[in-house]
Formats: sequence, C-alpha cells, structure tokens
Amino acid sequence: MSEKKKIKKTLGIGLGGGGARGFAHIGILEVLEENGIKPDFIAGTSMGAVIAGLYAVGYSIQRIKEIAINFKNIEIIPTRYLNLLHESLLKSDIIIEALNQLFDGKTFKDCKIPFYTVAIDLESGKEIMFNKGPLNKAILASVSIPIIFPPTFHEDRYLIDGGILENVPLKDIRALYKPDVLIGSKIINYTSRQYISGMVYAKYQQVKYESLFKKVNFIENFVNNTKKDLHLLVGIALRAMDIASKDNTDKRILEAKPDILLEPNIDCGLLEFDKAGIAIEEGRKAMFKELPKLKELLG
Repeated sequence: MSEKKKIKKTLGIGLGGGGARGFAHIGILEVLEENGIKPDFIAGTSMGAVIAGLYAVGYSIQRIKEIAINFKNIEIIPTRYLNLLHESLLKSDIIIEALNQLFDGKTFKDCKIPFYTVAIDLESGKEIMFNKGPLNKAILASVSIPIIFPPTFHEDRYLIDGGILENVPLKDIRALYKPDVLIGSKIINYTSRQYISGMVYAKYQQVKYESLFKKVNFIENFVNNTKKDLHLLVGIALRAMDIASKDNTDKRILEAKPDILLEPNIDCGLLEFDKAGIAIEEGRKAMFKELPKLKELLG
C-alpha cells in the first residue's frame, strides 16, 4: 500500500464559468468518480466556483445533481429582488440566500479537497485568488456578474465575477499545488449569438408586426415588454462577458498548459437552468472522450 501511495500521481482540475451551461462540470466529476478518480485539487470561476466549492466541501455528486435540477424552479428575474436605479439589475440577496444555505458557515478549512476561486478587484483591475476565509463570501464574489448583480464588497475590495480575466482557473493550481496532471474545463457554446439575436428580434420586430394584427391590453403589454427588456439586458451582459473574456481565457489556458482541456459544447442559453440534464450529459460525454488519455497520464 505504501508503494502505491508513493507512485500515485496527483490531479488538479479547473472548472470554468458559463451560467446554466456550467452544470456540465457535474457530469465531468461524475465520470471521474465512476472510474475511481478524484481530483486532489480543484478550482472554479463563477458557476464553476459553485460546483467546485460544493464538491470540495463534501457534497456528493448525486446531491449536486439534485441542486442543479432544482434550479429550473428559480425565477430568473424575481420582482422582489429588482435593484433598478442602483448598482445592478438584481440585488445579490437571491445568491446570498442560496450560498448561505449551501455552505452554512463553512470556510476553506472545511474543504476535503484543496479549493480556490477567483474574482476581479474593480479598483485595481487585478485578479484576486481566494483560498481562505468564508466560502460563501468568496464564491459570491466570483459569481457577481456586472450589471446583473452588484459587486461584492469583501476585505476592503469591490469584487466582480472572475470570469472576465480567468474564466478557467488553472495557473494558480500549477503554482500552488504542482499537480502531476492538470485538467481544464472550458464551456463552449456556438449558439449564444443566436439567443441574443432571438431576443433582439422579439423586441424590435416581432412585437411590431404582431401589433398590426391585434390589440393588446396596455398594462399587460407594458408588463410583458418590461419582462422582455429585463431578459434582454441579462442576455446582453452575459454575452458581453463571453466576448470580453474569450481572449484572456484562451491566453491563460495556453500559459497554464493543461494536460487535458475539456470543451463540452452545451446547446442552451446561459440562463436556461431547465436544461441542467442536457448540460450534465454533455459534460459526461466530454470526459468519456478524454478518459483513456487521463488514465494513461495518471498511470
């Protein structure tokens, strides 16, 4: 047994952001477990931070899947959390409540697997790496998507979603833990532009043509149009982050030189949480494809 421990290679994995598409990470971790493989180190950004944090602190894959599936019951633009005319579209209360329940006062010291997440300091423009302190605060900072949620004020810093600079956190895994094998999970989606196009069409074209054929109650029309505008605003913010982060993310992935880069292609929008099952399955497929190579690397 001691001989096996000496030759065992260590595995690090970095999980990227991607909204609802980030549920693909669950499928990746599930396939690893089914094959007797558990990461020795894990990191995550944005939705990847949520999944990585839950896994690191000891949630089972089955429980994480249940949490993901239940996301479909969450109203994306809940009226009681609107924060218009302030720093963001929504108050961060909706995330704070969820993270408080999930992590229940736990800190990074409670993690069974070494874990870190990243956020961006708005004042300095630099990436901030978290691997100590309360888990809920660190993860809250990493998921604070500009425009949609307010920045998180923590440790005298004003923090936003880490995905803008490093959507797939890998470099600090290399620097801190020096794993023998490093995996990156970068969520890709070739249809995100189509979702924006669809929302723009619905706002500027479809309503115009529909109004030629039927009259709609003024109040009902106002409410429906407001909902469409809010969803379009969210879509614009998320799509803008996709565009802004792409070059930085690709550059940092190249610098980190992961042994395996998983790229599950999820055919769903960033907010289509009802498609959690599809995202999980695509994550499974991506990991199965690279499983022989991973087993060879791990020896």
